[in-house]
Amino acid sequence: MRTLPLLTTLLALSAGCSAPPATTADAAAPDALDAALSVDAPDAAVVDAAVVETVDVPPGRVRVVPAEWPRTPPAPPAYSQGRCPTLSSGPDAASALNPSFPTGAFRRQFRLLVPRNYDPAGTDRWPLVFAWHWLAGSSEMMVHDADLERSAERYRVLVVVPDQQRGADDRPVNTFIWPFLLSSDPRPEQLFFDDLLSCVSAQFRVDPTRVHGMGVSAGALWLTALTSTPRAEYFASVAILSGGLGYVPSQVRMEYTPEPNKFPSLVLWGGATDRLIVNFDEASMRLRDALLDDGHFVVTCTHDRGHALPPLDAPAPGESPFAILWRFFADHPYGMAPATSPWIASGLPSFAPSWCSIPPVLTRP
Repeated sequence: MRTLPLLTTLLALSAGCSAPPATTADAAAPDALDAALSVDAPDAAVVDAAVVETVDVPPGRVRVVPAEWPRTPPAPPAYSQGRCPTLSSGPDAASALNPSFPTGAFRRQFRLLVPRNYDPAGTDRWPLVFAWHWLAGSSEMMVHDADLERSAERYRVLVVVPDQQRGADDRPVNTFIWPFLLSSDPRPEQLFFDDLLSCVSAQFRVDPTRVHGMGVSAGALWLTALTSTPRAEYFASVAILSGGLGYVPSQVRMEYTPEPNKFPSLVLWGGATDRLIVNFDEASMRLRDALLDDGHFVVTCTHDRGHALPPLDAPAPGESPFAILWRFFADHPYGMAPATSPWIASGLPSFAPSWCSIPPVLTRP
C-alpha cells in the first residue's frame, strides 16, 4: 500500500516539529448501495502539554446533550461578493476547475465535480460533499487519489474540492496548508467555505440535509477545526481520515468546541504508527472521545498502515474502494438525534472493513 503522494518525502520534517514554523508574508452489492445512496484563533502564547487519552472508550462515556430534535439545516450563508459568479463544473478534474473564485479579499481555486447524470432541468436535490486535501496535496490529487470522479457519478453526489490558499508568489499562505496552527488566521478559509456553500447552492439543486465533509491528514485537521465553529451547523455528517485534535508543541493545540448540531462522524486513522509531524493516533482518539462526550454517533476505523492510504477494497465491480464513506454519508442525513444511527440496529454494512466498529458504549442497551 503506497503512502499518500509526497508524504514519504515529508517525514523528515517531523524531526524539527518542536520549532515554530516560519510565517508567510500573506496572512454490499451494487443493488444494496443503490437503495441506500440517493445520495478567534487561540492565543499562541498559551501552550501546555498535550493530554493523551487512553485507547479504550470508558464505559458510560456518552453524555447526550439536550437539544430540540429533529433539527433542520440553516439556509446557506450570503455570498461575500453579493452576486455569485457562474461556476465551472464537470465530471472530471479538468472540467471541474475554477481557478479564480472571488471570496473576501482573495481569489481562490477549487474544483466542482458534477456528474454527467445531473440534469439541470430536473427537480431532484443532490447531496454535496466538501473534500479537503492533505499536506503537499492539491484538489487535482484529491480528485484522483480519493476516486472522486467515479464516486460522484456512481453515488450521485456533487463534490467541492478546495485548494489551499496561495500568495502572489504562488507560495502557500498557511505553513501547513490549512489554517489550524496557533499562529494562523482561519477567517479567510472559513469565509471561503461560506462562499462555496452559498454559490454552489445557488447554481445547483443542493439538498441542504445532505451536506457532508471529508478531509485527509492536514485537510482532516482543518475539517475538525471547522466543525468546532458555528459552521458545524451545515454538516449532516463528516469523515475524518487521519486528522483529529492535533497537538504539536508551540505550533498546534486544537481544542474541541461543542456545537448544537451533533453530526455523526466516521473517524479513521492508521493506528499507533500514524504520525507525520502530528501524532494522528493520539489526535484521532482525542477527537473520538470528545465527540462521544458531546453526544455524537461515531464510527471508528483503525487500520495498521500508519500515515498512508487505508487498505480499502471495492465491495463490487464498479464501486469505489471508499464505498464505506459514501454509505456512511447516505445513511446519516442531517438532523438525527444525538448518539443515534440506523447502524446501531443494523450493524455496519456487510462490506465494511473488519477494522471498523461502533464504540460499545453506543450499542449497549
